[in-house]
Amino acid sequence: MSFFDKVKAGVGIGNAKVDTQVKEVNVRQGGLVTGDVVIKGGAVEQQINAITLSVETSVVVEQDDRKYQQDLQIQRVKVSDALTIGPKEEKIVPFSFALSYEAPMTVSKSKVWIDTVLDVPFAIDPKDKDYLEVAGTQAAETILAAIEQLGFTLKSATNIKSRQTKSGLVQEFEFYPGTDFKKHFSELELIFLSDAKGTTVYIEMDHKAKGLGGLLAQALDMDESRLSIHFEKREASSVPEVARQLRELLLNNAR
Repeated sequence: MSFFDKVKAGVGIGNAKVDTQVKEVNVRQGGLVTGDVVIKGGAVEQQINAITLSVETSVVVEQDDRKYQQDLQIQRVKVSDALTIGPKEEKIVPFSFALSYEAPMTVSKSKVWIDTVLDVPFAIDPKDKDYLEVAGTQAAETILAAIEQLGFTLKSATNIKSRQTKSGLVQEFEFYPGTDFKKHFSELELIFLSDAKGTTVYIEMDHKAKGLGGLLAQALDMDESRLSIHFEKREASSVPEVARQLRELLLNNAR
């Protein structure tokens, strides 16, 4: 490789291209993400130290009374060690990994994507971005269906920073109450925390939010959430039964 070719590759001219091809973009929290990373060599041979997939989303942060979006990494997966890609050569690297249970559901304005990064010495790393459609766990989806059955209407779903999760975020759902609950509280707020064993939903009613997020998100960070219900992995299968449990819980604890 000539000195001029090295310089061109180092500034991203004629270097390798990367294209991650996800086999199924619709995936549940905790579900399997599979696909191939396709690397196409550029004008010169290049050494790639590693191929990494970074699952990311954005969170709303508030500073000095100003709100803005900030990208946040949920998990990082190394799919290949060092390899060499020749000029115009094509290599395919298959991958498979379990999506974090903390990846937010892609509802409202929430988005989840995979950034593919080639670690290339002395060069601009080629990158590729692929979006996922993330559904909640079976329990979380059943709870949301039950909430809708009880007459609640989704107001917003917001990703917020939290100290209570490994990824550093929670997804906060806010609902307007239906007719049966309007006299008891003006707003319902839910946060789901799931793992391989099951899903816990934390609940706040009639909160008076100040700044970003409501009392529930603050309470989680202070370990002071007052109301929650837990479902084992396959326990929440009947929407009417979950709706009955939630109705009873909400009315018994309404302020």
